[in-house]
Amino acid sequence: MADIKRELASLRAEVQQLRGELDAVKQQAPQAPASLEILRTQVAELAQTRVESTSRAPVKVFGTVHGHFFTNSGNANWLDIPNLTLPAAAATPPGTTGATLRQTRIGLTVDAPRIGSFKTSGVVAMDFFGGVPGFQTGQVMGLARLLVGYARIEGEKLAVEVGQDQMILAPRDPSSLAGFAFPLLFRSGNLYLRTPQARIEYEFLPHLRAIGGIVAPVGGDFTGTEYLFVPPALGGERSRRPSVQARLAYTNGRPDAVRFVDVGVSGHTGWERQNADLANSWAGAIDFAVRRNWFGTAGELFTGDNADAFGGGLGLNARSAGGWAEVQVFPSNRLRLTTGFGMDDLRDDRELTLPRRENRSIYGGLMFSLTPEVSAGFEYRTLRTLSGQVSQTNHHFDWVLTHSF
Repeated sequence: MADIKRELASLRAEVQQLRGELDAVKQQAPQAPASLEILRTQVAELAQTRVESTSRAPVKVFGTVHGHFFTNSGNANWLDIPNLTLPAAAATPPGTTGATLRQTRIGLTVDAPRIGSFKTSGVVAMDFFGGVPGFQTGQVMGLARLLVGYARIEGEKLAVEVGQDQMILAPRDPSSLAGFAFPLLFRSGNLYLRTPQARIEYEFLPHLRAIGGIVAPVGGDFTGTEYLFVPPALGGERSRRPSVQARLAYTNGRPDAVRFVDVGVSGHTGWERQNADLANSWAGAIDFAVRRNWFGTAGELFTGDNADAFGGGLGLNARSAGGWAEVQVFPSNRLRLTTGFGMDDLRDDRELTLPRRENRSIYGGLMFSLTPEVSAGFEYRTLRTLSGQVSQTNHHFDWVLTHSF
C-alpha cells in the first residue's frame, strides 16, 4: 500500500510539471507568428544571395566598383597610372585630364570539398584594364582582362597552387587606391607581374614560410599594337623552358592587424632566346612591411638584369637596381596617410646609348573609409624620367571612390 501511495504522489508531481510547461507554451504562443516571420525573412535573404554551381560547392561573388578621376601636368605614357614621362609632342601643350572605371573588378571564389585534412578552393577575377577598342569613344569601353585565376590545396603547413596569380618574386606593392588594377611605381622601383605558375608553399618553422615554383617565361618583349587571337612566340617562349622563382619570408600577424611584421627575400631566374643566343634574365629582391599600432612602413629593394617584364630596367633589356619605401600613419581605423618614393637606375655599360637612364617617383595620399564597403582617396605623385641628358617631369593627381561588395 505504501508503494502505491508513493507512485501516486510521483504521478501527481509529473502531471503538475506537464501542466506548468503547457501553460508556458500557451503564454509564448502569441509570439510565435512574429518569430516565424523573422525566420521567413532570413531565409528569403539567404535565397537572394545564394549562388549555385554545377558541383554544388559554395560560391561567393566579390568585386569593387572603382571610380577614378585624374590629371597630369606633363606627357604621361599611361594617363590614369603613368609609369614613364615622355618628351612633349611638338606644337602640343602638355597635360591631360580624364576619368575612368576600367579598374573596376569582379570575381568568384569557390570552396570545394576537403581532401582529408586539406582545404581546396578556387578563385577567378577580372577587371577592365585590358585596353580600349579602336572606336571613336573607345576610352569609355574598357576591355576585360584576366586578373587572377587559380586552384589551391591548402593544409596547416603545406599549400599547392596552380594558375595565374601575383608572381613569387617581390610580391609587395605600395599602398594606393588609384593603383588598384596596376600597382604604383612600376618601372620606378616596384617589380610586378601576375603570371601563370605552379607553386608550393611550406611553413617549416613557426612564422617562417618558403615558396618556390615555376613561372611562365614572359619576356616582356611584345611590341605589337594590333589584336592577336593567340600569344606570339617571343623570346621567353622560344627558350623552351620556364622561369624559376622562390621566396623565403618571416611573417608574424595578419596584414590588417595593428601589429604585423613580414620580411621576405626572393629571387628569379629565366631565359630568353634573342636571335640564336640564349640570354639569362635574373632578379633578386628584399621586401618588408611592419606595423605597430598607428605607424607602419613598407618597401622593396631589388637588383636584376633583363627583368623588363617585371618593370625592372625602366622596361629595357638592361641591368638596373632600385626600390621603393613608404611610411604609413593610421590616425584612426578609417583614415590612412601614406608618403614614399621609388627609383630605378640603370647599371649597364650601354647606359648612355639606351633611350632611358633613370626613373624616380615621390608620392603621397590619404585613404578614408566612409563605411567598411565605401572608400575615398586623394593621391599625388611626381614622376621624373631621365632620357639621355634630358629630364621630363609629370605631376599626377588622383581622386578615387570605391565600393566593394
